[in-house]
Amino acid sequence: MADRSLGGEFAALLTATFITNIGDGLRLSALPLLATTLTSSPLLIGGLTAAQFLPWTTFAPIGGVIVDRSDRRRLIMVTQAWRSVVMAALAVAIVMDAVAMWQLFVVAFVITSGEILVDPSVVATVPTIVAERDLDRANGRITTVETVTNEFAGGPVGAASFALAPWLPFLLDACSYLGSIAPFSRLPATPSRRQRAPARSLTTEMGDGLRWIGSHPFLRPLTIAMAVFHLGTAGAFGLLVLLVTDVLARPGIVYGAALAAAAVGATLASLIAARLAANLGRRTLMSVAALLAALSVLAAGSSRSDWQLVAAWTCNGAAAGTMLAIGRGFVQRHTPHDRLGRAAIASRSITRTAFVVGALLAGAIANATSIRWAFAVSASFHLLGAALLTRAFRYEPT
Repeated sequence: MADRSLGGEFAALLTATFITNIGDGLRLSALPLLATTLTSSPLLIGGLTAAQFLPWTTFAPIGGVIVDRSDRRRLIMVTQAWRSVVMAALAVAIVMDAVAMWQLFVVAFVITSGEILVDPSVVATVPTIVAERDLDRANGRITTVETVTNEFAGGPVGAASFALAPWLPFLLDACSYLGSIAPFSRLPATPSRRQRAPARSLTTEMGDGLRWIGSHPFLRPLTIAMAVFHLGTAGAFGLLVLLVTDVLARPGIVYGAALAAAAVGATLASLIAARLAANLGRRTLMSVAALLAALSVLAAGSSRSDWQLVAAWTCNGAAAGTMLAIGRGFVQRHTPHDRLGRAAIASRSITRTAFVVGALLAGAIANATSIRWAFAVSASFHLLGAALLTRAFRYEPT
C-alpha cells in the first residue's frame, strides 16, 4: 500500500488516503441503498447525487482561500475529526429509526464540504513532497488507492454491511475518518499564506483561482471539456443504483459488485496510466479514455443481465481511473504553488457544478422517459466532452 520509493511523507499520505477512502467507499455504496428504502423517485435519487456535489458550487470558493491560508496538515486533521462526528450521528439516527430523506441530503452536503478542504489540500501537498518528474506516478498511486478502497473494497463491503445492519457502513465510515488522522499528522506542516505574504481581502482571494483557470490558454478549455464530460458522469453514476434495483430487478449486492468491477478496471488502468501517457502522450490517452467512458455508459444503460452490466462498468472504471490519474496533474503543473489550492478548487468547482446539473438532468429525463434513456443522454455528453478534450490539448504549453 505505502510507496516508499516516493519517500516517507508520500507513504504517510498514501496510508491516510487508504484509510479514509475505505470508509468513503462504504458510504458511497450504502447511502444510495439507504435512499432507495425511503423513496423510489429517480429525481430524488439524482438529487442525492447532486447534493454530494452542491458544495462545490457554493462553499468551494471560500474553501480554496481557507486551504491556501491554512496549515494544510492541521486543516486536514480537524476536518477529518468533524466528518467522523457527522457520520456517527447518521448511524445513530438509523439505529433510532429516525432517518429521513432530507437528512441524507444534509449529510451528503456536509461531508462534501469537508472534501473541499481535504482533497485540494492533498493535491497541493503532493508537489511539495515529490519531484515534478514523479507527479504522474504519485497521482497514479493515489488514484489506485482511492479506487481500490472506494469501489473494490468499499462497494461490495458497503452493500453487504448495509444488508447486515443499515447503520453499520456509516459507523465504519466514521471510524475511518478518525483512523486517518494519525498518518495525516506525519505530513509536513505548511506555513499559512498569511505568514508568507501580505494578507489580501477574502473576496479578492476567492476569485484568484477562477481568474487563473479562466485566463489560462490551456486550463480553461480543458476544464470546460471536463465539465461537459462530467454532465454524463453524474447522470450515469447517480442512476446506477436504480438501473440495478429497478430496471434489472437485482439485489443491492449486485450494485456493490458493479462498483467493485469498476474498481478493478480503474486500479489496473491507474497503475499503468503514467507509462501509457509516456508512450502515447497525454492527449491521446485522455481522449481514448473519454471515448471508452461514453461507450461503457451506453453499454451499461442497454444491459440485460448482470454480466453485461459488470463488463460495461469495468470498462467505465478503467476510463475513469486513467482520466483521474493523468488529469489531476495538469493543474499541478501549470499553477504556481501559492495559489494551487484555490486553482484546484476552482477547477473542481466548475466540473462539480456540472455534476449537480448532470445528476438533476438525468433524474428528470428518467422521470419523463426511462432510466435507459437517461443513460443514453449521459453517453452523449461523454462523447461531446471527448471531442472538446481533444481540441483543448491543442493549447497545452510544451
